[in-house]
Amino acid sequence: MKDPSRARVSKRALQAAGQPISQLMAMALSNPNIISLAAGFVDNDSLPTEITKDAVNKVLTDGVDSKVALQYGSNLGDEQLRSQILRQAIEMNQTAAATLVDYNLGLEQVFITPGSNQLLFLLADTLLNPDDIILCASPSYFVFIGAIKNIGGQTLGIATDEMGIIPNSLDAALSQLDSEGKLSKVKAIYTVPYFDNPGGTTLPSERGKQILEIAKKWSREHKIYVISDEAYRMLRYQGDDTPSIHHWDPSLEHTIVAGTFTKSFAPGIRVGWGFIPRDLVGPLGDQKSNVDFGAPLLAQRIMATVLNDGHWLEHVDKLRAVYSKRRNAMLNALSDHLGNTEGCHWHETKGGLCVWLTLPNHINTGMQGAFLKSAVAAGVVYVPGEYCFAARGEPANHSTIRLTFGVQSAERIEQGVRILSEQIKAWQ
Repeated sequence: MKDPSRARVSKRALQAAGQPISQLMAMALSNPNIISLAAGFVDNDSLPTEITKDAVNKVLTDGVDSKVALQYGSNLGDEQLRSQILRQAIEMNQTAAATLVDYNLGLEQVFITPGSNQLLFLLADTLLNPDDIILCASPSYFVFIGAIKNIGGQTLGIATDEMGIIPNSLDAALSQLDSEGKLSKVKAIYTVPYFDNPGGTTLPSERGKQILEIAKKWSREHKIYVISDEAYRMLRYQGDDTPSIHHWDPSLEHTIVAGTFTKSFAPGIRVGWGFIPRDLVGPLGDQKSNVDFGAPLLAQRIMATVLNDGHWLEHVDKLRAVYSKRRNAMLNALSDHLGNTEGCHWHETKGGLCVWLTLPNHINTGMQGAFLKSAVAAGVVYVPGEYCFAARGEPANHSTIRLTFGVQSAERIEQGVRILSEQIKAWQ
């Protein structure tokens, strides 16, 4: 007999239960002595409290404007903020490419969301019917993979190298889907072109252009969009900036850009943004209306003030200095403790907050495996790489780990990597 006291929840709710990041955070919080190299949190001491306080005071000083800031806003977002974001993005791309391009982009194509994850969820919900497909890097951002799965869509992993998605592999996958009669199911190609989470790779500009051209080539029955998730673009510690894929598609015919101030300013402000093709503005806006009546206007006005006063880029410079040292600490620790360990290798990322570590094939780093339990017992937790692979395409590598260096001190990073290395060597 069924228990009538139990709630009858949807299949989506059941699928969402037990998300890996929640379990990993619970592990870390259950023991303050555990060194978490899992959650991609930002550095607590670098949060811009004084800048934010000044911006809040400015927003709330004027009686009229303060009341506006505490009201509902536009579904698209605050016009001043959207204008500033668009101007900043165009300037960055023009500078990075050293070429001037006519951006035929209207302000109505700029969306503000409470963080970029909402935009990604809305995109998946807007684009996908059950069994529709989004192609992504192998490995890829596991939160978006989970979102696609939760609404009934499919992910197909594309082979990668040290520079991200391999264009020839992408083209071959689309050709295969075409031969199977499934090309009509393909709705988008998802990329994290700057310091990929989790892989740490960065798409060279030429490769980004190739991916865009491949999307156009296979857009036979309908458009195949390229989603450019640029959450980590500002966190570069080596080399010169490169233009967004958007620069090669200035009218946004095939490109969707997702950005956020979460990593480059403050997660608590919850301001993300997107550049949306004209043919998706209406449908995406309708979907957003079902979720909220616009991102919190107070947070938007605070962020607009920060940008207007020039404090955002100042803060980014400080963050780069902090995170660069921590990245170096992690890379040096990996080299010191695992440099001569057979089967261990990693990508030396030039930015972002992640390092992708591959272990010997016989070590299963998964959530239910003995290795993770042993690592946690020894005092360190990580994100199992198995969550970062698509359901189809390139097979999951169960001997991989995503490490993050944003929240821990250099000393704790070194200690965490040392503990992890001891566990790896014990399993050799």
